[in-house]
Amino acid sequence: MIDAHSLPAGEQTVSVYALSTGHLQLPDRWLFEDASEDLLHDRQYSPDFSFLIKHPRGKVVFDLGLRKDLENNPQAIKDEYALISIEIPNDVKEILDAGPEHSSSVTAVVLSHLHFDHTGDCMKFPDAELIVGPGSSAATAPGWPEAKGSPFDGAVLKHPHFRELSFETDNWQRVGPFHRCIDYFGDQSFYIIDAPGHMDGHLGGLARTGVDEWVFMGGDCCHHRSLLTGTRPMSVTVGPSKTPSFHRYPDVAKSTIEKIRTLERQGIVLIALAHDARLDGAMPEYPQAINGWKGSSWKKALDQELTRDYPKYYQMNGVAE
Repeated sequence: MIDAHSLPAGEQTVSVYALSTGHLQLPDRWLFEDASEDLLHDRQYSPDFSFLIKHPRGKVVFDLGLRKDLENNPQAIKDEYALISIEIPNDVKEILDAGPEHSSSVTAVVLSHLHFDHTGDCMKFPDAELIVGPGSSAATAPGWPEAKGSPFDGAVLKHPHFRELSFETDNWQRVGPFHRCIDYFGDQSFYIIDAPGHMDGHLGGLARTGVDEWVFMGGDCCHHRSLLTGTRPMSVTVGPSKTPSFHRYPDVAKSTIEKIRTLERQGIVLIALAHDARLDGAMPEYPQAINGWKGSSWKKALDQELTRDYPKYYQMNGVAE
């Protein structure tokens, strides 16, 4: 276990905003090993969160969520539409352009990974650097439509400012329980985290939002609060598109989840998973920042709800305030 002081003690903070790009329904059996085999009727409401990180020297969007023009997703994804029931009121660009920020001011987009519900339409950010994790190209190239059966959008790899991080040439360091992290702005305010298991190149983000206050953006490290708490077992035999699991490397994903638990136990890190329904309607959304979550009324209410529903995990680990 780490203590609070093992996280960097810098002074620079960033403003973090949650961007809700819609929601989808995920079959229980894709999530949980002990779930019903009825994929259509037993499903979990799953929001799709992206995040804006605002720093004096730039604006970073972590994940692009869903794209509105569903007809332009790969055919392999469209084949799953009947199961996942996507709804998208606004995409990231539209949310930002409603103000006070603007999509044209975004300097970088970090994709946690290259699944369709996180890549959005990256070409709507043509001037931003598009950052992906190590191994992303090899795992997805050439992508759709060149590879007709691919679930990955080949446009991501063709973005004019595409940048794939490298374990060999980029400067990685340990932060808390995570062994490979990049200090993006160089002042300990925002880290890009190697968070492996879900698929090759999966990344997380860790942002300092105040004194002893952080937000961890977890992408698809896990897809449900019951998996984070260990209340239900991760599915390792059924996944989307006839795969055996949502996670390419289930054992590695479980190790990453344990690292996230280590962060959460400190009481100074808000865990913000892309599809955590517990955050939907509780966590402030853009244009209101998440900063100041520690001690806020909404976080206290969320803690009470989580302690009620997951008493063993939250009471024994002292997570809730």
